[in-house]
Parts: sequence; structure tokens; C-alpha cells
Amino acid sequence: MRTKLLAVAALALMTLSLPAYAEDAVPAEDQVSDAVDIAFWCGAAFTVASMSDDLPADQKAASDHMADLAFARAKAALDADGIEASEYDRLTDFYVSSAVAALSTGEEDMRYTSDECVAEATAE
Repeated sequence: MRTKLLAVAALALMTLSLPAYAEDAVPAEDQVSDAVDIAFWCGAAFTVASMSDDLPADQKAASDHMADLAFARAKAALDADGIEASEYDRLTDFYVSSAVAALSTGEEDMRYTSDECVAEATAE
């Protein structure tokens, strides 16, 4: 939860300098596994969706819950890949900034579909 709150706070600060921040925040996407990539992307996308003023409260809560599930899977994927725990916050910030760009400005392609993200967050 702390990481998610930090991501939201970072989101507000990053909005003005999004492209420059994203380039320096994380290694190239080919340096993380597909499991890490999808879990972080989906967690970030659900986080951004949960902050939308256009969603009813129940949908915001559902998006927030899905974000928690996806970020838990991201943490597990990092551990499985032997990536240092200190990278979690940095990767979270990077993926949230990418999701903001994709969901709010249309400047980036969606990395995964909504269906793929729901499947990722709810996978056993």
C-alpha cells in the first residue's frame, strides 16, 4: 500500500516531465521478464484507472483492488527473477508514468489489453 501511495504522489510530480523521467527510471523493457512486465503494467494501469474522476466509487474500488493484486504478482515475479527488492519502487514509478501517458494522453500504446490485465491480476 505504501508503494502504491508513493506511486500516486510521484504521478502528480511526474506529469510535467514524463518523457525524460521514463527514460532514466528503469532499464530497457527487454531487461525484465514478461511476467514482471505484465504484472507491473497492469498494476499501474489499474492504479491510474482507480484515480479517474469519471468512474463510480464501486468501479474505483474494484480497480484499486485489481491494482493491489497485480502489484503483488509483480513483487512475486521480481523475487522469482532474482531482481533486487530495491527495484520494486523504481519499477512501480516507471510503469505508473507509462500508464499515465497511455491512458490519459494516448501518446503511448497500451502494452496489454484490459482482458489480459484482469487475467493477470486474478491468476492463481
